Amino acid sequence: MPAPSFSITLEEHASFPSLRREGPFYDAIWKIFPEAKTAAQDHSSGRILDLDNNHVSYQIISHLPGMNSDDPDDYRKANDEMADAIKRYTTRIGGFAALPMALPDKAAAELERVVKEHGFLGALIESHLADGTHYDAERFWPVFETAERLDVPIYIHPAPYPDTFVKERYSGNYPAGVTLGLSTGAWGWHEDVGLHVLKLFSAGLFHRFPNLKIIIGHMGEMLPMMIDRVQNLRIFSPKGQSSFNDVWDRNIWVTSSGIFSVRTLEMLLKITKKDRVMYSVDTPFNRNIEGWNYLQELAEKSSLSKEELDDFAFGNAKKLFKLDFALKKF
Repeated sequence: MPAPSFSITLEEHASFPSLRREGPFYDAIWKIFPEAKTAAQDHSSGRILDLDNNHVSYQIISHLPGMNSDDPDDYRKANDEMADAIKRYTTRIGGFAALPMALPDKAAAELERVVKEHGFLGALIESHLADGTHYDAERFWPVFETAERLDVPIYIHPAPYPDTFVKERYSGNYPAGVTLGLSTGAWGWHEDVGLHVLKLFSAGLFHRFPNLKIIIGHMGEMLPMMIDRVQNLRIFSPKGQSSFNDVWDRNIWVTSSGIFSVRTLEMLLKITKKDRVMYSVDTPFNRNIEGWNYLQELAEKSSLSKEELDDFAFGNAKKLFKLDFALKKF
């Protein structure tokens, strides 16, 4: 079976001047991924060439995680900078807004502004504030209300933990690089987003906003493995509210970002509706060539039909984001 002729990716990070920060976390990250810093800052011909070389028809970019600011104007400026970059390549690049979640009313207003003024496709928000606070408290819910009303998704993405928490929770009898890995992409980030989704469910967010659309990455942030366990615990069956299974089927979309595994995708598809699972790469920390190789491997080795593989690669995302233009074909 041939690999798909089109693809859409949507956990793809970029860096813009107004939300560009340096610090210990990114000092360590850039040492591990030295080429990623340059790639994140390329919003023009180099990015498009990379898309062309690796069979990406359309890429939805978002601001790098962990670039927090106390000034909501920084988010506005950075989103405007992103919009200016997108204007040159409107059929190849779309955008997710960054939002000042510490100021929920301003975050909701910024989401409305960028969707209406710039045609952004939603927002990618960090899974917690700089101090580790999740968004189950109702003071954060204006953002979700706005997203539901505008009918755009919110992508909840992992974010760096406070240094003290990383040291207490993840350091041990191994090098500092292992601590970094355990607290981020090997375990901690995914554990955190999965927990966050359960907290939002438990707080009644999806009961209040039944049409809210949430995206999570990395093959479901550990939740697919635990869904049946959660479903069978009585504490997660509030009276008069949907079950977690119902919320998973109705409100949650999942991307493959950064996990190029045939067996993991097939496990996910046993738990999740096929129209809710979407391809992503997680650039610049993974490369688009890895994603293209993965699509070819799926075509050769997976149990997906041609139609199912096409839906995973681009069809489900095209439907979710209501993309009404012709995608570049490879």
